Amino acid sequence: MADYFDAGKFGAICAIPFGHADLTTGESDTDLTAEQGSLHVMPQGGSVIGLVARVNASVTSGSAVFQAHKSGTEFTDGSAPSVTCDSSNQGSYASLAPGLVDFDAGDALGISVTTTTDMAPTNSLDVDALLFVQFNPS
Repeated sequence: MADYFDAGKFGAICAIPFGHADLTTGESDTDLTAEQGSLHVMPQGGSVIGLVARVNASVTSGSAVFQAHKSGTEFTDGSAPSVTCDSSNQGSYASLAPGLVDFDAGDALGISVTTTTDMAPTNSLDVDALLFVQFNPS
């Protein structure tokens, strides 16, 4: 898979940071935020190639599921990255080959979170996440 990250063959890679403070139980497709809002407009077409999320404390019950989305709607393609933080995983990642989950220039990308109603701790769990994209080569 390392060959997929060759910018000369496949295009430049960019990691876009997102976060959310004080996750609560029962969140449903809640957008994580970035410095300037919850979405980043893409300057060129490309592919989502990875997603990582890490919470600042151990989840003792329940879970938080993170998904990439385009213009506020989660990617529904079976290859779309989704990661879970729970009692087994304080951090989680997913990577995929370029070309499986595509976006166009002008599309707004982001990350959303859905939490279970029994997730603990609540109101004190912070998350940092990165969305990795690879732009189509020129």
